[in-house]
Amino acid sequence: MIEIVPAILPKSFEELSRGLKRLSGIAPLIQIDLVEKNVLAGQETIPMWEEFDFEADIMLPNPQQEVRHCIDLGFSKIVVHADALGAREALTMLQETREGTFATRVGVALQSTDSPEALTEFEGLFDYVQVMGIERIGSQGQPFDQRSITLIKELRAQFPELVIQVDGAVAPNVREFVAAGANRLVVGSAIMSAENPREVYKALYLEANR
Repeated sequence: MIEIVPAILPKSFEELSRGLKRLSGIAPLIQIDLVEKNVLAGQETIPMWEEFDFEADIMLPNPQQEVRHCIDLGFSKIVVHADALGAREALTMLQETREGTFATRVGVALQSTDSPEALTEFEGLFDYVQVMGIERIGSQGQPFDQRSITLIKELRAQFPELVIQVDGAVAPNVREFVAAGANRLVVGSAIMSAENPREVYKALYLEANR
């Protein structure tokens, strides 16, 4: 089964709250993109934590400074970008959370221009890989980067059992990403800007799993 994960890129805590309300009853897991600033800084809980599981995609300059707060907030998945300053330190901090009843799954994000060898430095420190389907990260609605397809194929060939999720330019390229070997698809603006997010989510899920 190919999983569809709605993503919110909020500029404020209030915008995050509004976005989550629009997604109520649609999907079990939501990715929250942390870009430019951590909109959850100073907060003790994530809005609607009773309804959703949450994944943090940390696109902030020093992820190791954000990891502890994400753990304390109860994120079930946390993505650290391989090219970020202090990425290995951030992933090392997450190791204590990968076991136990409320384990946190740990992801490493690769850019479309990366090769599988970029994972060598982080061997044993992650549970899944996120491939960026766009070149310029940190904003939604960016154009598709064909190089991401090559990277997914290479990863799938080297790591047959690896969970590979894709973030960026997913909605128009669902079948291409799935055919390349992706098994989790993160979708932002196509769902969040839709008049009916539920219908778009359902259509993407059916497209991915047909």
